[in-house]
Amino acid sequence: MDPRTIASLLTEVELFGELDDGARLAMAGRAGSRVVEKGQVIFWQDEPGESMFVLLEGAVKLVVRSKDGELVELVRHNPPAPFGELAVLDGGPRSATAEAVERSTLLVVTRDHLLWLLRSDEKVAGALLRWLGTMVRRTTQQVTDLAFLSLQGRVAAKLLALAGPAEQGAARTPRVTQVELATMVGGARQSVNQALRSLEARGYIRVAGRTVEILEPQQLRRLAGG
Repeated sequence: MDPRTIASLLTEVELFGELDDGARLAMAGRAGSRVVEKGQVIFWQDEPGESMFVLLEGAVKLVVRSKDGELVELVRHNPPAPFGELAVLDGGPRSATAEAVERSTLLVVTRDHLLWLLRSDEKVAGALLRWLGTMVRRTTQQVTDLAFLSLQGRVAAKLLALAGPAEQGAARTPRVTQVELATMVGGARQSVNQALRSLEARGYIRVAGRTVEILEPQQLRRLAGG
Protein backbone atom coordinates (compact mmCIF):
# COMPACT_ATOMS: atom_id res chain seq x y z
CA MET A 1 0.00 0.00 0.00
CA ASP A 2 1.55 3.31 -1.08
CA PRO A 3 1.98 6.28 1.32
CA ARG A 4 -0.74 8.40 -0.34
CA THR A 5 -3.32 5.64 0.06
CA ILE A 6 -2.28 5.19 3.69
CA ALA A 7 -2.47 8.94 4.30
CA SER A 8 -5.97 8.99 2.84
CA LEU A 9 -7.06 6.19 5.20
CA LEU A 10 -5.59 8.05 8.16
CA THR A 11 -8.10 10.87 7.61
CA GLU A 12 -10.73 8.43 8.94
CA VAL A 13 -8.74 7.59 12.09
CA GLU A 14 -9.67 9.89 14.96
CA LEU A 15 -6.13 9.96 16.34
CA PHE A 16 -4.64 11.28 13.10
CA GLY A 17 -7.57 12.71 11.18
CA GLU A 18 -6.87 16.30 12.26
CA LEU A 19 -3.28 16.31 11.02
CA ASP A 20 -2.75 18.34 7.89
CA ASP A 21 -2.22 16.52 4.60
CA GLY A 22 1.55 16.94 4.67
CA ALA A 23 1.85 15.60 8.21
CA ARG A 24 -0.29 12.55 7.40
CA LEU A 25 1.75 11.85 4.27
CA ALA A 26 4.99 12.18 6.26
CA MET A 27 3.61 9.83 8.89
CA ALA A 28 2.58 7.29 6.27
CA GLY A 29 6.07 7.40 4.79
CA ARG A 30 7.84 7.21 8.15
CA ALA A 31 5.78 4.46 9.79
CA GLY A 32 6.44 0.82 9.02
CA SER A 33 3.94 -1.67 7.64
CA ARG A 34 3.20 -5.30 8.45
CA VAL A 35 1.04 -7.99 6.88
CA VAL A 36 -0.33 -10.70 9.16
CA GLU A 37 -2.15 -13.86 8.13
CA LYS A 38 -5.45 -15.11 9.53
CA GLY A 39 -4.97 -16.49 13.04
CA GLN A 40 -1.54 -14.88 13.51
CA VAL A 41 -0.92 -13.17 16.85
CA ILE A 42 0.20 -9.55 16.51
CA PHE A 43 1.13 -9.19 20.17
CA TRP A 44 0.53 -11.17 23.35
CA GLN A 45 -1.15 -10.12 26.58
CA ASP A 46 1.40 -9.08 29.26
CA GLU A 47 4.32 -8.61 26.85
CA PRO A 48 6.05 -5.19 26.60
CA GLY A 49 4.60 -2.76 24.06
CA GLU A 50 6.98 -0.77 21.87
CA SER A 51 4.59 0.09 19.00
CA MET A 52 0.94 0.79 18.32
CA PHE A 53 -0.85 -0.19 15.14
CA VAL A 54 -3.42 1.12 12.69
CA LEU A 55 -5.47 -1.55 10.93
CA LEU A 56 -5.56 -0.62 7.23
CA GLU A 57 -7.04 -3.81 5.74
CA GLY A 58 -8.61 -6.94 7.22
CA ALA A 59 -9.92 -7.47 10.77
CA VAL A 60 -8.30 -7.83 14.19
CA LYS A 61 -9.68 -8.95 17.55
CA LEU A 62 -8.41 -8.12 21.03
CA VAL A 63 -8.86 -10.90 23.59
CA VAL A 64 -7.94 -11.53 27.23
CA ARG A 65 -7.23 -14.96 28.66
CA SER A 66 -7.57 -15.96 32.33
CA LYS A 67 -5.05 -18.13 34.17
CA ASP A 68 -7.50 -21.02 33.69
CA GLY A 69 -7.45 -20.52 29.93
CA GLU A 70 -10.90 -18.91 29.62
CA LEU A 71 -11.09 -16.45 26.74
CA VAL A 72 -13.08 -13.23 26.38
CA GLU A 73 -13.07 -11.09 23.24
CA LEU A 74 -12.99 -7.40 24.13
CA VAL A 75 -13.40 -5.83 20.73
CA ARG A 76 -13.15 -6.61 17.02
CA HIS A 77 -11.63 -3.87 14.86
CA ASN A 78 -12.41 -3.16 11.21
CA PRO A 79 -10.29 -0.74 9.14
CA PRO A 80 -9.19 1.87 9.64
CA ALA A 81 -8.73 1.54 13.42
CA PRO A 82 -5.88 2.13 15.89
CA PHE A 83 -5.07 -0.39 18.61
CA GLY A 84 -2.28 -1.25 21.02
CA GLU A 85 -1.70 2.35 22.07
CA LEU A 86 -2.19 1.92 25.83
CA ALA A 87 1.02 -0.01 26.54
CA VAL A 88 2.93 2.39 24.28
CA LEU A 89 1.71 5.39 26.27
CA ASP A 90 2.18 4.16 29.84
CA GLY A 91 5.14 1.82 29.27
CA GLY A 92 3.27 -1.07 30.89
CA PRO A 93 2.59 -4.56 29.51
CA ARG A 94 -0.03 -5.29 26.87
CA SER A 95 -3.48 -5.52 28.45
CA ALA A 96 -4.77 -7.96 25.79
CA THR A 97 -3.70 -10.24 22.95
CA ALA A 98 -4.25 -9.01 19.38
CA GLU A 99 -4.98 -11.62 16.71
CA ALA A 100 -5.77 -11.31 13.00
CA VAL A 101 -9.28 -12.51 12.17
CA GLU A 102 -8.36 -12.46 8.49
CA ARG A 103 -5.32 -11.49 6.44
CA SER A 104 -4.61 -7.92 7.54
CA THR A 105 -2.35 -5.00 6.72
CA LEU A 106 -1.10 -2.88 9.62
CA LEU A 107 0.63 0.46 9.94
CA VAL A 108 3.24 0.27 12.70
CA VAL A 109 3.77 3.43 14.78
CA THR A 110 6.65 3.28 17.26
CA ARG A 111 6.49 4.81 20.72
CA ASP A 112 9.03 7.49 19.78
CA HIS A 113 7.02 8.44 16.69
CA LEU A 114 3.76 8.64 18.66
CA LEU A 115 5.32 10.75 21.41
CA TRP A 116 6.81 13.05 18.75
CA LEU A 117 3.34 13.50 17.24
CA LEU A 118 1.86 14.26 20.66
CA ARG A 119 4.49 16.91 21.31
CA SER A 120 4.37 18.46 17.85
CA ASP A 121 0.59 18.75 17.36
CA GLU A 122 -1.84 19.43 20.20
CA LYS A 123 -4.69 18.17 18.03
CA VAL A 124 -3.23 14.65 18.27
CA ALA A 125 -3.17 14.89 22.06
CA GLY A 126 -6.81 16.00 22.12
CA ALA A 127 -7.81 13.19 19.75
CA LEU A 128 -5.93 10.67 21.89
CA LEU A 129 -7.81 11.78 25.00
CA ARG A 130 -11.12 11.34 23.16
CA TRP A 131 -10.06 7.90 21.94
CA LEU A 132 -9.05 6.82 25.45
CA GLY A 133 -12.42 8.07 26.68
CA THR A 134 -14.12 5.89 24.06
CA MET A 135 -12.15 2.88 25.29
CA VAL A 136 -13.18 3.52 28.90
CA ARG A 137 -16.84 3.89 27.91
CA ARG A 138 -16.70 0.66 25.88
CA THR A 139 -15.16 -1.22 28.81
CA THR A 140 -17.74 0.20 31.21
CA GLN A 141 -20.54 -0.92 28.87
CA GLN A 142 -19.08 -4.43 28.68
CA VAL A 143 -18.90 -4.69 32.47
CA THR A 144 -22.46 -3.34 32.77
CA ASP A 145 -23.76 -5.85 30.22
CA LEU A 146 -22.07 -8.76 32.00
CA ALA A 147 -23.47 -7.63 35.35
CA PHE A 148 -27.05 -6.80 34.39
CA LEU A 149 -28.01 -8.44 31.08
CA SER A 150 -29.05 -12.04 30.57
CA LEU A 151 -27.02 -14.11 28.11
CA GLN A 152 -29.78 -13.65 25.53
CA GLY A 153 -29.64 -9.89 26.07
CA ARG A 154 -25.86 -9.91 25.60
CA VAL A 155 -26.19 -11.96 22.43
CA ALA A 156 -28.81 -9.52 21.10
CA ALA A 157 -26.58 -6.54 21.87
CA LYS A 158 -23.55 -8.14 20.23
CA LEU A 159 -25.48 -9.10 17.08
CA LEU A 160 -26.64 -5.49 16.71
CA ALA A 161 -23.10 -4.20 17.21
CA LEU A 162 -21.63 -6.65 14.70
CA ALA A 163 -24.28 -5.97 12.06
CA GLY A 164 -24.13 -2.19 12.31
CA PRO A 165 -26.72 0.01 10.57
CA ALA A 166 -28.58 -1.49 7.61
CA GLU A 167 -27.71 0.22 4.32
CA GLN A 168 -30.16 -1.67 2.12
CA GLY A 169 -32.62 -4.24 3.43
CA ALA A 170 -31.97 -6.06 6.69
CA ALA A 171 -28.66 -5.67 8.53
CA ARG A 172 -26.38 -8.69 8.57
CA THR A 173 -23.40 -9.62 10.71
CA PRO A 174 -20.05 -10.53 9.16
CA ARG A 175 -19.04 -14.19 9.32
CA VAL A 176 -18.66 -15.26 12.94
CA THR A 177 -18.67 -18.70 14.55
CA GLN A 178 -20.70 -19.56 17.63
CA VAL A 179 -17.43 -20.13 19.50
CA GLU A 180 -16.32 -16.60 18.62
CA LEU A 181 -19.70 -15.19 19.59
CA ALA A 182 -19.48 -17.01 22.92
CA THR A 183 -16.10 -15.38 23.67
CA MET A 184 -17.62 -11.98 22.87
CA VAL A 185 -20.53 -12.31 25.31
CA GLY A 186 -18.90 -14.33 28.07
CA GLY A 187 -20.97 -17.49 27.65
CA ALA A 188 -20.64 -21.14 26.69
CA ARG A 189 -21.05 -22.10 23.04
CA GLN A 190 -24.00 -24.38 23.81
CA SER A 191 -25.78 -21.59 25.67
CA VAL A 192 -25.15 -19.15 22.83
CA ASN A 193 -26.53 -21.70 20.38
CA GLN A 194 -29.71 -21.96 22.47
CA ALA A 195 -30.02 -18.16 22.60
CA LEU A 196 -29.68 -17.91 18.80
CA ARG A 197 -32.29 -20.64 18.28
CA SER A 198 -34.69 -18.83 20.63
CA LEU A 199 -34.21 -15.49 18.84
CA GLU A 200 -34.69 -17.18 15.48
CA ALA A 201 -37.85 -18.99 16.64
CA ARG A 202 -39.35 -15.65 17.64
CA GLY A 203 -38.59 -14.21 14.20
CA TYR A 204 -36.05 -11.66 15.44
CA ILE A 205 -33.11 -13.04 13.43
CA ARG A 206 -32.31 -15.53 10.66
CA VAL A 207 -29.16 -17.63 10.99
CA ALA A 208 -27.56 -18.29 7.60
CA GLY A 209 -24.39 -20.32 8.01
CA ARG A 210 -21.92 -18.13 9.89
CA THR A 211 -23.82 -14.89 9.38
CA VAL A 212 -26.94 -13.64 11.14
CA GLU A 213 -29.58 -11.50 9.47
CA ILE A 214 -31.29 -8.99 11.77
CA LEU A 215 -35.04 -9.08 11.09
CA GLU A 216 -36.40 -7.23 14.14
CA PRO A 217 -33.74 -4.80 15.38
CA GLN A 218 -36.16 -3.06 17.77
CA GLN A 219 -36.90 -6.34 19.52
CA LEU A 220 -33.18 -7.04 19.87
CA ARG A 221 -32.61 -3.56 21.27
CA ARG A 222 -35.38 -4.20 23.81
CA LEU A 223 -33.65 -7.39 24.95
CA ALA A 224 -30.35 -5.49 25.10
CA GLY A 225 -31.88 -2.89 27.36
CA GLY A 226 -32.00 -0.15 24.75
